[in-house]
Amino acid sequence: MATLIYSFAQLEAFTAVAEHGSLSQAAVKLKKDRTTLRDLIDFLEDGLGYALFLREGRALRLTPEGEQLQRQAHLLMRQVRAFEAFAREVPFSATQDISLVYDPFTPRAFLQALIGEMAKRQVRLSLTCASRDEAERWLADGQADLGIFQARNRSVGSEMEWRALGAIDMDFYACASLFTAIAAPLSLLDLSLVPQAIMHPASDEPVARRLQISGHTLFTNELEMLRGLLEQGCGWGFLPTHFNAQGWKNVKRLRTEVGSQGISQTMVTIWKPGSDKRGLINETLSLLPALWKDSAL
Repeated sequence: MATLIYSFAQLEAFTAVAEHGSLSQAAVKLKKDRTTLRDLIDFLEDGLGYALFLREGRALRLTPEGEQLQRQAHLLMRQVRAFEAFAREVPFSATQDISLVYDPFTPRAFLQALIGEMAKRQVRLSLTCASRDEAERWLADGQADLGIFQARNRSVGSEMEWRALGAIDMDFYACASLFTAIAAPLSLLDLSLVPQAIMHPASDEPVARRLQISGHTLFTNELEMLRGLLEQGCGWGFLPTHFNAQGWKNVKRLRTEVGSQGISQTMVTIWKPGSDKRGLINETLSLLPALWKDSAL
C-alpha cells in the first residue's frame, strides 16, 4: 500500500468544512480563500482514494467514511494545537536542569529554599536522597550534578571536587520512657546497651558507622519512619537538631555525660569537575552558602 501523504493544511480544511458544512463559512473561519479550501480537500480525497463529502448544492455533508475520519482528524488537530501552544512557550520556559543528590541529614528548610531559588531562575531541579557512596557513583557517571553530604574526613580523590557548606548541630533524643530505669546523665555505655535508630540508607555507610554508638542498630532513610521508631520507643537517636525531634510525640532530648555543646557534623558540596553544565553548577554553588545561612538551621 502506498504511503498516504497529507498536510496539516488539508486536515485543517477538512475539519473546518466538516464542522460548518460549508466551504464559505469554513473559509471565513480560517481566513482563507474558498477555492483554496476546495483544492485542499480535493487533494486529500485524491490521496485517500475516497470521497469525504457529498455535495448538495452549496452544502457539504460528510460521507460515512468522512464521518469516521472526522473523529480522528479532530483528535489530531487538538494535538497539533497543543504542540503549537507548547512550542510558542519554549523560549519562556525552563531551558536548564540540574540534579542534586543529598544526605538524609540535609536540612529540609535549606532544600526548600533551593527549590524556590531554582524555580525563580527557571531551572528544573531534581532531588534524590541517597547514600554518599551512591552519590559519588552517580556524579562520576553523570547521573547527578551536585551532591550535599556529611564530610567523611578523607580525600574525595582526583575525580571529585568539594567545598564546605556549613555544619549541623547534633543531639541525643529518645522516647521519654526509654531510659527511665537509668539515672541521668546517661553515659555512652548506657546508650550502647539500648538500640539506636540511625537515619541512613545502608548499614555499611561510613558516615552512619561514625554516628553509631550502640551495638544494636535500626536503620531507615525516611524521616517519618525514624520519627515512628523514636515515638514508639524502639530506640534512641543521635540526630540533627533541625529535625526538631523534641517536638515529636513523647520524644525528648537526652541529658548525657558528653553533653551536646560543640557536637556537630560538617556538610560539604561535592561535584565532578569538567561537566558540560559547569556554568550552571558554578552558579548554583555560588547560591548555596547564602541559602544555607538564610534557612535558619
